[in-house]
Parts: sequence; structure tokens; C-alpha cells
Amino acid sequence: MPRLDREYIEESLYRRLLQEAAASPRKRTNHNFHELSEPYQRFLNVLTKDTYVQPHRHKNPPKPETFLALRGKLGFILFREDGSVLETQILSSEGPVYGIDILPGIYHTVVCLSEHCICFEGKSGPYDPQSDKEFATWCPPESDPSKEEYLNFLRSLF
Repeated sequence: MPRLDREYIEESLYRRLLQEAAASPRKRTNHNFHELSEPYQRFLNVLTKDTYVQPHRHKNPPKPETFLALRGKLGFILFREDGSVLETQILSSEGPVYGIDILPGIYHTVVCLSEHCICFEGKSGPYDPQSDKEFATWCPPESDPSKEEYLNFLRSLF
């Protein structure tokens, strides 16, 4: 299907993406507005309460990243190199903090604090799955059953 020169971010899109996220084994889904080869990636990240996002950073190549909560509430966590928590912040579509912009190389993750959360993300591209993220080694990967315990720890920060 050819790409349109515009796409509206509207309720019908939200409803469809929320259904996709709920049905996904990872309990989240992305909706890209960009082609993977583009220099600026823009997408909706739709998370459910049970999703686990392994802490990661975008260091090589360096990519700054912006998150905006369009619906719902999430906890945003920044980490030091050793995995200790540097900072936590609640991002909410209700405010008072709606989003965050971070520089490249900072370990981070998100925890969905409402039943679901829809975020707009922007970061440098192009997207290459081999180099897009550097996952932290001090936490469980998504495939590890101990991720539930770690996710509970992350939730406890809020």
C-alpha cells in the first residue's frame, strides 16, 4: 500500500493499536509514521500494564530520544552505568510532566502505570535492529522468566 502524505492521530487509530497491544505476546505495539531508512523515526508506542521493556540505551550510533504521553501514565526510569537508579519521573497525559527528551547513551526504560499508555516517540534514524539498542546486562532480558520480579521492582519505584 503506498504511503499517504499525512496520517491523523485519532481515536480510531488508538482503539486499533490498543487491541493490537493487548493481543501481542509482548503486551505492546508500535505504529510507525516513518520508513525504517528515514533519518528521523516517529512512532506511537502503545503499552499495556503488563509489558516489560528491558532497560537499554542508544549509544552507537548515538540517538537522542523524545517521549510524550498522549494517553495514560507511565514511569520513566534513568539508570547509571552500574544499573542503579539515577532518576524516576512520572509522565502523564494529564501532566504536570508530559514528556522527556534524553541525550544518547543514557540507560532508560518505561513502566506502564495505567491500564495502557500511548506515547509518541521520536529519535534519530535510520532504524537498524542490529545497532538500534544496547540492552543493559544488569537486568533480565524479555525472554527471562525473572523479568516479572524485576518489573515489580521497577513498578515499586512509583
